[in-house]
Amino acid sequence: MEAEDLSKAEDRNEDPGSKSEGQLAAVQPDVPRGGQSPGPTALWDMLERKFLEYQQLTHKSPTERQKSLLSLLPLFLKAWEHSVGIICFPSLQRLAEDVSDQLAQQLQKALVGKPAEQARLAAGQLLWWKGDMDQDGHLLLKSVYVLTGTDSETLGRVAESGLPALLLQCLYLFFVFPLDKDELFESDLQVQRMFVQMLLNICSDSQGLDGLLSGSELQSLLIATTCLREHSCCFWKEPTFCVLRAISKAQNLSIIQYLQATDCVRLSLQNLSRLTDTLPAPEVSEAVSLILGFVKDSYPISSALFLEFENSEGYPLLLKVLLRYDGLTQSEVDPQLEELLGLVVWLTTCGRSELKVFDSVTYPQLEGFKFHHEASGVTVKNLQAFQVLQNVFHKASDSGLCIQVLLAIRTMWAWNARNFFLLEWTLQPISQFVEIMPLKPAPVQAHFFQLLEALVFELHYVPHEILRKVQHLIKESPGPSCTLMALQSILSIAGGDPLFTDIFRDSGLLGLLLAQLRKQAKIMRKSGNKLSTPGVQDPERELTCVMLKTVVTLLKGSVRNAVVLKDHGMVPFIKIFLDEECYREASLSILEQLSAINAEEYMSIIVGALCSSTQGELQLKLDLLKSLLRILETPKGRAAFRVSSGFNGLLSLLSDLEGSLQEPPLQAWGVVSPRQTLELVLYTLCAVSAALHWDPVNNDFFRRNGLFEKLAEDLCLLGCFGALEEEGALLHSWADTKARPFADLLGTAFSSSGSLPPRIQSCLQILGFLDSMASGTLHLRGDLKESLRTTQGPVVDAQKGEAGSDPQRNFKQWPDLEERMEEGDAAIMHPGVVCIMVRLLPRLYHEDHPQLSEEIQCSLASHIQSLVKSEKNRQVMCEAGMLGTLMASCHRALATSGSPLHSRLIRIFEKLASQAIEPDVLRQFLGLGIPSPLSATTKLLDSSHAHRGNPGCSAQWSN
Repeated sequence: MEAEDLSKAEDRNEDPGSKSEGQLAAVQPDVPRGGQSPGPTALWDMLERKFLEYQQLTHKSPTERQKSLLSLLPLFLKAWEHSVGIICFPSLQRLAEDVSDQLAQQLQKALVGKPAEQARLAAGQLLWWKGDMDQDGHLLLKSVYVLTGTDSETLGRVAESGLPALLLQCLYLFFVFPLDKDELFESDLQVQRMFVQMLLNICSDSQGLDGLLSGSELQSLLIATTCLREHSCCFWKEPTFCVLRAISKAQNLSIIQYLQATDCVRLSLQNLSRLTDTLPAPEVSEAVSLILGFVKDSYPISSALFLEFENSEGYPLLLKVLLRYDGLTQSEVDPQLEELLGLVVWLTTCGRSELKVFDSVTYPQLEGFKFHHEASGVTVKNLQAFQVLQNVFHKASDSGLCIQVLLAIRTMWAWNARNFFLLEWTLQPISQFVEIMPLKPAPVQAHFFQLLEALVFELHYVPHEILRKVQHLIKESPGPSCTLMALQSILSIAGGDPLFTDIFRDSGLLGLLLAQLRKQAKIMRKSGNKLSTPGVQDPERELTCVMLKTVVTLLKGSVRNAVVLKDHGMVPFIKIFLDEECYREASLSILEQLSAINAEEYMSIIVGALCSSTQGELQLKLDLLKSLLRILETPKGRAAFRVSSGFNGLLSLLSDLEGSLQEPPLQAWGVVSPRQTLELVLYTLCAVSAALHWDPVNNDFFRRNGLFEKLAEDLCLLGCFGALEEEGALLHSWADTKARPFADLLGTAFSSSGSLPPRIQSCLQILGFLDSMASGTLHLRGDLKESLRTTQGPVVDAQKGEAGSDPQRNFKQWPDLEERMEEGDAAIMHPGVVCIMVRLLPRLYHEDHPQLSEEIQCSLASHIQSLVKSEKNRQVMCEAGMLGTLMASCHRALATSGSPLHSRLIRIFEKLASQAIEPDVLRQFLGLGIPSPLSATTKLLDSSHAHRGNPGCSAQWSN
């Protein structure tokens, strides 16, 4: 029937009733509705009285008794419906016996002596319901439907009437002989539901099941599903299969004997073998699944049907049917295919005894691996069934079909890990699959290598032979896609356990990868490292990336592998990969691993690359600096850095940035944002800080060679700091106003909502870097690096900047000095950096923002003053020549009493001079002619006398 006809039939079907999921509708009788309907109890009582009257009609003719019985049925159905399916009728079994006998007689009369088509038409007319009145056959059908849903005793009475076999015969006729389109019975879904549910109810009872086996109807129906499918009725296909599956699920020995005696399995398989090539794959697959369902359901009781399946060429048929799906274009996996594959997987577990294999485990193995000879869980016993799956994978090219086979194999491993060994040591499926993998579509390759990884990570097993074949596949490189996936899988496996660093070295994989990388590096060098087009996928580049990552993984924690790489002379070739961003991270990781055996070589490569990089290669410089920071965490790295002229390299990096932060920037820096420049400055200072950190030798080297002064000069040339002569600008009336704390100003500078002028913001951020560097924590402060990435472009608004910025800022991680002192981290680790901050102090003045500039200067001076409160800090600052720096850099502010910086600088001078002061510095100070000698000069003189003869004092008064 067409879908349109079925829809119309449902609209015309006015048979009262309701439907529930999985069950047939409750059918209501058509009875007059005069007055108020009696309750359920009254209806059952009325039915009991009328049924007793009916039983007393023994003297009446059969026709009269039949008529009397039929008159009771509408009342029975009404009482049942009003009782919500609960029957309170003492004579229920007698009623069931008489009603089922009556229906059996009428069906017998309709079927006997007629050709099949006429018998099918007669059965349909008998059971078909007419809208204006209840036909006798339909009324009997509804009643028997209700009776079969009660209890087993009632079902037994129905079965005794011979009705089950007749119903099965009707089902056969309905399925095999389709009627014309305009035959209404085909569209009567209500009748169909009741009919099928009746058969399902009968299948649930052993006596009813025996009734279905009383004739040849089951054999005919089962064989019809396998040989007449192109002529069968599509409207009755699903109900027929539903009934046959119910019979299969209700398996008992009598059904097995019946199917064996009637040769059903063999005949069905023969029919399907003839029709496999002519019918659609899902149709054939469904029919085969039906037959295999009988085999599967009977197997726990008897293996007779299973043996009959094997002896009837069942496995070649399965292979033939499954390969019918090869080449079919399907957006989703066909449910019939899934069902059939599930049955084939089940067949692999059928067998009389466990498979016996020899222990062929190759060592070394992972720590958690254990091979048990005992079977725990479901094991594979039937290699013939598994060979069906194996051959399907070998012969098929369809992605969906091959992936389903791989999923089936993984399911078997999940049952019992032993299944992998039972199969691999007999049929070698995975080893064989590796060889044909280049011929499979990309989705199949991806699933296969996932299966390989599951073997390692879930079964904790190292399949040495399989991995060797994968390695051979990578060497042969049959296609970029397959080679890439294979290498990605090897990369994933190699990172799973340190054991693989030795396994893949000994297998030759490391040497193979190094040879391939050497070849690729030569090609890059010859082509001049031409970058590929952005956004265009290049399989060769992806493959090179994965090769480099695999080498990185194999080098981790393995000095032997690092030596192998060095012995292969790979260092010059790895350097070539640094120029391309997509290779850089892995290349730097390789060089970092090599630093464990030769830190000086690593440092010379990195410092050389930093110095030779061009102005536009900012990302290269950042990546090199980040790598350098990782190696500077080690003592060997810090020592090698000094020996390899690392400090000079970093300072030259800063000097190359000259004019990059001025407004407007120099032409060479026009395309570089201030944020990018500041990030480079930050990482450069982080590297200097890391090299100096807890390394007295580096610290002394930096100081003795005047590199603190060189660093200050390079920072001044960035362009954000003002000219030295700007220190003498006019003073403003606000000078007595309290300046904001230095920590607050830094917080504003690093805030994403700050509104400072660009040059001033850059100055403050650099001062923030120096402040952390002085305490030895700059290279540890990840918040600074993050804040630079998230800081929005500053808003140039001089008025707002001079009046002060919004105190509610996003950046709140800068610790206040008092908090730092409480935490004990305010100690000055690098006093030379504080001297740099003093040198920059007069250069913080910007004539276009005078008030804001003076506030920042005063805030920084107050901050430096607070740093020299402790005696320890004063001592290290005196040793670093802070007083001389103060006199040289802030000479004018010290001499000008009206300067807002004057009082703050005087207090700094006093604190340091109280610790120690050089005679020439004192003479310079006295030569300033400060008008308040009692407050400053007198204190210094007193201090100098107090420290005369003190070994810690640097003043030599004897001169």
